[in-house]
Amino acid sequence: MTALTAYAPLLNSAVEIGMENGRLTSVTPCDAKTDLCVGPALFDIQVNGYGGETCKLLSPEKKEAIGFITRLLRENGVGWWVPTVCTAAQDVLETAFRLLGEALDEDPDTAASIPGFHLEGPYISPDEGPRGVHEKAVIRPASWDEFQRLQDACGHRILYVTLAPEQENAAEFTRRAVADGVVVSMGHTAMTRDDLARLVDAGATLSTHLGNGAHDRLQRHNNYLWYQLACRKTYASFISDGEHLPAECLYAMLRAKGLDLSLIVSDSVSLGGLPPGRYGSVEKTESGRLCAIGTANLSGSASNLRECVEGAVRLGGISHADAWRLATLQPAKVLGLADRLGLDPGKEATLTLYRYEENGPRIEISETWVAGRKVFDAAVSPRESVRLNNVNLDDI
Repeated sequence: MTALTAYAPLLNSAVEIGMENGRLTSVTPCDAKTDLCVGPALFDIQVNGYGGETCKLLSPEKKEAIGFITRLLRENGVGWWVPTVCTAAQDVLETAFRLLGEALDEDPDTAASIPGFHLEGPYISPDEGPRGVHEKAVIRPASWDEFQRLQDACGHRILYVTLAPEQENAAEFTRRAVADGVVVSMGHTAMTRDDLARLVDAGATLSTHLGNGAHDRLQRHNNYLWYQLACRKTYASFISDGEHLPAECLYAMLRAKGLDLSLIVSDSVSLGGLPPGRYGSVEKTESGRLCAIGTANLSGSASNLRECVEGAVRLGGISHADAWRLATLQPAKVLGLADRLGLDPGKEATLTLYRYEENGPRIEISETWVAGRKVFDAAVSPRESVRLNNVNLDDI
């Protein structure tokens, strides 16, 4: 049996943790004095790519990119993550999901960190603003038949779908998806109040990166941001990278939605983790902002979830413990995985050990564990190098 001792912010106590056969066997409060923190491993449910690689796989030789991204994320304390594939033609989506499924079948170590996939689009708003950088030409009505083909391609691993409630067939699609155990999230939308009500009645339970994928200007009282913030039947994810939501906006939105209904994601793209500079038509600034050159338009997130936890504390004004909960237990709850991730005996031994500095704040990852295996140790593990020459701008 393996034993760890560290301070658990979620429990407000130092604890001794026992683990065996991939599970936590005991979590016992103790009086140990330590600067090492422990929590459930970070869980990022929206990752488009990172380190120069994309999750939208288009050729068999790119399957190894998923293991590469997994290793980079583990270095940053992320034990679980959800590869995201965005709007594309049907054949492209089928190829991407088939290759994602094969990547997990062929690599059990990587599969241990990926509980499933996310389809973001193509059933979203075609309007300028809400559609973001999704390709307008391939946006289309929700299709259950198409979705089933995508599920068949990847071994039925799609955990959740982001769509616009106003899209044709959205409510019927949602009812069928929820009945099939798939979470439906609202995003990239210009919905009305009635659209929201219809989709929530059909079973939608989440809003994807709320505050982004929206028009620049909205009616001050009656608009889809307020509708989603006020809804008590749904959760909302927020990108707390410091670029997607200004500090005042993140602060207010977290409090309007409430921490019990909020979670944070990175929504990182392939330029995440790369140094500042120009990459094709996209520029990454010193602050980490990704913009289409010559415009102020965001081209995705360059942050990982560890950095977004720091951002939630710094910009959102919430506690270290609350930020960690919003990046671990909350996403697990939303995707129906709360029985696996946590700090209770019997839960999977998927943990992050780290040091936390209030000044900043700053999180320094020491170890990442997945199902009882230490998959990253800062003291001894070799670190991956980002792939500067492998950047795929199709995912941005």
